[in-house]
Amino acid sequence: MTVNPLPRRPPPVSDELLSSWIGRLARANHCSVEELCGYLGLGQGRVPEHAGDLGHVNWARLCPAVQQTRDEIAAMTLPDTTHHPAQCVSSDDFQSCANCSKQTSGLVLRHWRFAWSLTCENCGRPLVARHPADGLSNRLRVRAARGAALLKTAVAAADLRHMQRISHTLCLLQVLELVYSVPLTSRCQLERSIALAAVDVCSARPLLGVAILLRGNEQAFWDLRRAFPQRRRLIEKVRKLSMNLDMRLPRRRRQESSPVDRSARATSPKKTSAQALDAARQAISELGADADRQALLARADAIWKRQSCVSH
Repeated sequence: MTVNPLPRRPPPVSDELLSSWIGRLARANHCSVEELCGYLGLGQGRVPEHAGDLGHVNWARLCPAVQQTRDEIAAMTLPDTTHHPAQCVSSDDFQSCANCSKQTSGLVLRHWRFAWSLTCENCGRPLVARHPADGLSNRLRVRAARGAALLKTAVAAADLRHMQRISHTLCLLQVLELVYSVPLTSRCQLERSIALAAVDVCSARPLLGVAILLRGNEQAFWDLRRAFPQRRRLIEKVRKLSMNLDMRLPRRRRQESSPVDRSARATSPKKTSAQALDAARQAISELGADADRQALLARADAIWKRQSCVSH
């Protein structure tokens, strides 16, 4: 079978995504992407973007038509990261380089789709999110950059344990409603920066980072217990660490009352009994009367301790 090369073949830009190049080929040859895909043997009018999508490509038609080898074409696709716990390769153009896009219309580079990419590897300029944020603090930017570097290293090393930790951290941020789904490749620059900064925190001191985030937010712990029932022992460990932070931080000490006042309040059985009863009622209201007895007791105890701290 003889396949004639395309009349016009603009060369691919370094690190260009295959779908981006096929689109530019279609415009150069004055046809639609669907028509070109049919001629090239790509099938169904859809350009494959991931390496795993090349199984149905007609290489005998594609390679002669575009004058590229099979390896060169495969190198223009995205890596398969479906086995990673956290999604770090985007399925859409969530960011771009304004400079390179201006120079080459319709251009999309592979690394623009990577969650850890913050600058363009072709021109060195910062990548621009679909929804940029004004006034990001320098501290958040620095933490996000460190998190991006750690994420890149974890993916390159196929460190699934580290990726699992990152995934759990992102789930925590979703429980706290700080970010939403797929935050590492979010079109919102602020949301993505928070997610990348969280990657940095969880890599250095994971338990301490979570404890600081949840300090004083008792409800969030119960949300986490419901979301991760298999991780309850770990969540309880973080909860205790968070409570210890309340007692150890200087700001808390200054606000505490004197030992005499605390001992006087502790000797008031009526007030203690009323608080315990209120805590039990609130625990039943939150978890339901048919909840596990130990869970009810633990929740009531947490509420009672929180009320005691407030009253102190």
